[in-house]
Amino acid sequence: AFVCMILYNLFPPLAGHVKDWSPHLRRAADLGFDSVFLNPVQYPGYSGSLYSIKDYFRLNPMIADGPTQREAEAAFRQCVKEANALGLKVIVDLVISHCAFDSDLIRKHPEWFVMEKGQVAHPWCMDGEKKVVWRDLAQFDHKHSRDREGLYRFLFKVVEYLLGLGISGFRCDAAYQVPAAFWR
Repeated sequence: AFVCMILYNLFPPLAGHVKDWSPHLRRAADLGFDSVFLNPVQYPGYSGSLYSIKDYFRLNPMIADGPTQREAEAAFRQCVKEANALGLKVIVDLVISHCAFDSDLIRKHPEWFVMEKGQVAHPWCMDGEKKVVWRDLAQFDHKHSRDREGLYRFLFKVVEYLLGLGISGFRCDAAYQVPAAFWR
C-alpha cells in the first residue's frame, strides 16, 4: 500500500535548542503537516556537518537541552511527545553509510571501513563529470568488512537509540550506498 506523508523539515541548527521547537511544531500541525522530518540530531565531527556523525549515541550540543546527556535526551523525548500530541510523527535522517572521519569508530573498528592504500576511504559521488569527495567522512564497508555482523549490530543499536528517543521513522541518507542485503 502506498503511504503518503506530508513532511515539515525542521532543520535543527536553524530551529535552535529542543526547548525552542514548540512554535515550529505548532506551525507544522496548523499547516496540515502530519510528520516532522529532522536532519541528523547526533553529535557531529570536526566539520560540524550534521551528516558527519562522530558519536551516534550523543545528541548534538547545538540542539541538546540540559547539562547532562540524560537530561538532554529527556528534553528531546518530551519534544517528540509534544509533536505526537499535535498529531505529528517525528522522522530523522538515518546516516549509516558513513561516519565522521574523526570518529573513534575508525580507531576501535578499522575493519568496518573501506580502505584505500592503507587509509580509510572517503565517500564520493559524481556530479556530472566532476567527482565530489566528502573528506570529513569515512565510508563504512558494508560489502566486504571482516566484521559485517559487528557493523550491522552497531548500526542496529543506533536505530534502537533513535527509537528510544521517540523517533517514529527514518529517511535513510545515501541509502543507495548500503547494499540491499544489509537493509534486509
